[in-house]
Amino acid sequence: MPQQYAKPMVMVCTWVLSLAAGTAGPVHARSLAAIQQSQEIRVCLSPIHPSAVVAQPPDCRDDCTFSGSVYEAVLAFVATLGTDIKPTFRRVAWDEQFFNQQGQTDREASYTPALLASGTCDLYPSNLTITAWRLKKLDFVPLFQSRMMVVVNTARQKQFNGPADLAGKTAAVEKDTSFHTWLQAQNEDAYAANPVQIQLLGQDASLTAVDAGAVDFAMADADAAIWSTRYQFKHAVVAFPVGPTDEIGWAFRKEDQDLQAAVAQFFARQKASPTSTLNRIWENHFGLTLNKFETLVKTLR
Repeated sequence: MPQQYAKPMVMVCTWVLSLAAGTAGPVHARSLAAIQQSQEIRVCLSPIHPSAVVAQPPDCRDDCTFSGSVYEAVLAFVATLGTDIKPTFRRVAWDEQFFNQQGQTDREASYTPALLASGTCDLYPSNLTITAWRLKKLDFVPLFQSRMMVVVNTARQKQFNGPADLAGKTAAVEKDTSFHTWLQAQNEDAYAANPVQIQLLGQDASLTAVDAGAVDFAMADADAAIWSTRYQFKHAVVAFPVGPTDEIGWAFRKEDQDLQAAVAQFFARQKASPTSTLNRIWENHFGLTLNKFETLVKTLR
């Protein structure tokens, strides 16, 4: 969302300085045992799309009011840890989730992202797609399968019949999302002779640009595409899926196997019941349960 990224450089500089100066005191990466001992779980949310997370006011950092399907899912998980454990929430920019100690994302390097290594965050639950470069830095607990969807303006829909039609077009995507990664790979291969022109915008801003006709297309995971074309935009439509089936889930420091196990158990129990809290959250936000959504994704070709 444009307003949520209005002060990205200020946020990054403040974040790097606070790590360097140790203003928050001696914090360290935390396991489930440490979370239970402190009676606090530190959740870092990235409001990449309103179907997942909304943070208000738009430029907030620590003192935010959150809403959205991911926020509600986190509350449901934390409730399973016992009444003594309370969540604290922090808003982070999308790319910040992957920053090293220098405040940069290095896709090729293996490291623990600084926010997790410092103990500022215990988990990233904002529906992260599992990709090869992210696995060098994070472990994931998958929640659902999805597909990347190409979203276009309704007036240009006839121009987009398949992936080949993306060559030479202008796309808007969020930096270091799975969409950005996929387009860069295609520009080096399938679209090398006529590459897609990539504009880096926030996820919601990218879809807004499509709705306004300012770019040819944007991309979204199937859940966000369903939400956006159903509730948010009047001139945007899903054209077709691209790429393989993705796995999307919550991300953790690799060492925190006990916390990952607790989340995996929560996911399994929730998906086992059609009327579970998690399925109800999805039905409220997307018009279908998580289980039905996954069935729908499996039919996409």
